[in-house]
Amino acid sequence: MRNIHILLFFGLFLTLLVLGSCSQDNAEEVGPVTVTLGYNSFLSDTFTDAPAPIDVIRQSLAAKYPDIQLEYFTMPQDLLESLVIWMTSEDTTVDIFGMDVPWVTQFGRAGWAVPLNDKVQNLEENLYGSGLETFSYEGNQLAVPFWGGVAGLFYRTDLLEEYGFSPPGSVDEMVRIIETIRADRPELSGLLWPGQREESLNMFYATLLYAFGGEYTAEDGSYALDSPESIQAIQFMNETLANSLSPREVPGWTRLESRQQFVDGQGIFSWDNHDIVTWLDDPTRSKVAGKWGLMPFPAQPNGRSVAITGGFGFAMNPFSPNQEAAAKVLEVIAGPEVQKGFALAWGPVQHSRGLYDDPQVRQYNPNVDLLVPLLERSLNRPPSTNYALLSDSMLQELNSSINGQISPEVAAANIQRRATEIDRR
Repeated sequence: MRNIHILLFFGLFLTLLVLGSCSQDNAEEVGPVTVTLGYNSFLSDTFTDAPAPIDVIRQSLAAKYPDIQLEYFTMPQDLLESLVIWMTSEDTTVDIFGMDVPWVTQFGRAGWAVPLNDKVQNLEENLYGSGLETFSYEGNQLAVPFWGGVAGLFYRTDLLEEYGFSPPGSVDEMVRIIETIRADRPELSGLLWPGQREESLNMFYATLLYAFGGEYTAEDGSYALDSPESIQAIQFMNETLANSLSPREVPGWTRLESRQQFVDGQGIFSWDNHDIVTWLDDPTRSKVAGKWGLMPFPAQPNGRSVAITGGFGFAMNPFSPNQEAAAKVLEVIAGPEVQKGFALAWGPVQHSRGLYDDPQVRQYNPNVDLLVPLLERSLNRPPSTNYALLSDSMLQELNSSINGQISPEVAAANIQRRATEIDRR
């Protein structure tokens, strides 16, 4: 009996020894956690002499969480289409992905982004509420903003001063300024804007919709894209072309082509994104250096002056097996070091508290104070459960109208019908 006990003891000892060895081997195999971040190729680009954002993220992550390694996955050009396919199939290729502002409703409703409210530390301490709200759906914080755009009205300060005008306080006043100056200087374009079937056309329409007193939705939450104000917004675009307030080439212009006209000194006013403020005073790139101003797009007395926003945030894949580590990566991205890195490499807009008080950030971002009035009036594009379809539908109708193929009334009615159908799917 004693021998049996001895044999059992040694058997148990050997079992524990083997298990301990296996456990130790497994611990060694675990090692650092790898988090994969998916975004387009721009994350490895810098437009200044500052480091690229991906390098700043990795450096900050290594300093705070050395046990987490970050893998950068370059997404296809059509980021939204790829993400919809991945989310539908519960793909785990990326743990974190870039989310555009208009996708928030779609991803929030479908459950394609993890609510970050209780997962990422210090979000409200690091970022302004306006930036966080941009990526919120029904109270859930779906992404950490890192870069944004906001559109406004650029104008020629020298021309307005020469003809005795102040910046316009309404759409009608802007038209009067254009007519007065062009009567004397017909070679100048009055109002430059992009009319090609790209997202900037939707943003310009949204600007005009609110300028004429319209809204995206009615009080009951249904779309109001066929309202009299919406028709008036589309009619205004048509009239600028018919009355030579804008060049006839506008329906074929991208935002970059429209912008170049203003940069070359060919326009009085230009609706455009904010980002050229960082170099518009550079005489090697601009013929209007020192001769321009920026303001929110003016509104009629019954309207609302808004600045339509764009931009990206980083969201967490709900099917990721590395959510705890991914939350720490997002915490680092929301922190001041990484937000500053984006500001230095890409320029504004970031929503990091106190960022634009930093002397180095201000040095890299001249004229940043001009953006404050625009940010105070920032507004997202129309909400939708499938913004890609809504955007494409709007672009078809708007471009058809400004090309003279359909009337503003028909365009507005078609946008309303198609938007309603899309959100019922």
